[in-house]
Amino acid sequence: MNSEFPYALYYLGLLVLTVFLSRFVFRRYIVFAKRYNLVKSTNSRAAHKGLVYTGGGVVYASVIMVAAVVLDNLDFVEFKAISPVIGTSILIAVLGFYDDFTELTAFHKYIILTFLISMLVYSFYLSDSGFDIISNLNGFLGIYELGSIPSFIFTCFVYLSIMNAINLTDGIDGYLAIFSIFFFLSFLYINDINDFYTLNSISAVIIASSAIFLRYNFSKRGKKLFVGDAGSLFIGFWMAYYLIHYISTSPSAKLVDIFSIKLENIPVIAISIISIPVLDTLRVMIVRILNKKSPFSADTNHLHHILLNSGMTHLRTSLFLTFINCFNCVVIFLIEPNFNSKELTLIYILISLAWFVFFEFMKRKNINS
Repeated sequence: MNSEFPYALYYLGLLVLTVFLSRFVFRRYIVFAKRYNLVKSTNSRAAHKGLVYTGGGVVYASVIMVAAVVLDNLDFVEFKAISPVIGTSILIAVLGFYDDFTELTAFHKYIILTFLISMLVYSFYLSDSGFDIISNLNGFLGIYELGSIPSFIFTCFVYLSIMNAINLTDGIDGYLAIFSIFFFLSFLYINDINDFYTLNSISAVIIASSAIFLRYNFSKRGKKLFVGDAGSLFIGFWMAYYLIHYISTSPSAKLVDIFSIKLENIPVIAISIISIPVLDTLRVMIVRILNKKSPFSADTNHLHHILLNSGMTHLRTSLFLTFINCFNCVVIFLIEPNFNSKELTLIYILISLAWFVFFEFMKRKNINS
């Protein structure tokens, strides 16, 4: 592809057009939600009060569909090549939308998600491209080639784990959207270096849609909206796909050569990009198990609940958690050249433990006060 093509202008134009499109679709969805009373039920765990519509994640899916149809005519965008990924993401959004109003059990929901993800990963094997499947860890913790079955199981596990972690960020206003903007802006830079223009087009669409969603997420004039499981599972799926694609394409990626990144450290860098959602997920699951509860049961023990109980607003909580995540990612990226994967993994764990202690201190302080 011509390196002189003004990609920056293309992304900027796509952002602007998506802003107008997503604004129109979100407004129509609010009308639809009012007509059919698509209201989020409140309970003792809810961090919001008053009338809140939910299921807005289908707007993300619909905007991605429009982008895939319109942009596929460009010679440097190949949406057809990732049509199974787009199709799976839309089915996941539909499943999440159904769950928003019927309260599927965690077991049934993850059985269906496991089936959808398994079919997607299997389609990658049939394509024989070698990408989008974690079949080689390039020396991470001394692990290189994975067999066909282990790589299949591990890739599916990564999808489901990341989707579950991101699904837990939708508990307060702004957090999911702000974190999504940080994540896809990061990959807008990464994938631009690696010449992955199709993925960057999707990044621009999700960034613009998230920016518009923030307006409705913080609305107090009867238009307050949550994306619900339809949005959190949809966005979590795309984040998982980006991270898996980042790991699987790293041996031939320009980014690795430009920044002299050790291939064995790529998985640590990848997980650091979503370090706070991962920490939150592991923390609440461990606490639930220690309390002899299901690790998938709902409670008010998340990191954002701790910050809200300390007096922070939803916006400040969302920005603070995203900032911590960004800080962790930058630290890992900057020190990466000086360590091997075992050492870098240990440092990542120590950083996570430090934040774990910080939040436990805040939690105890909240209880005492």
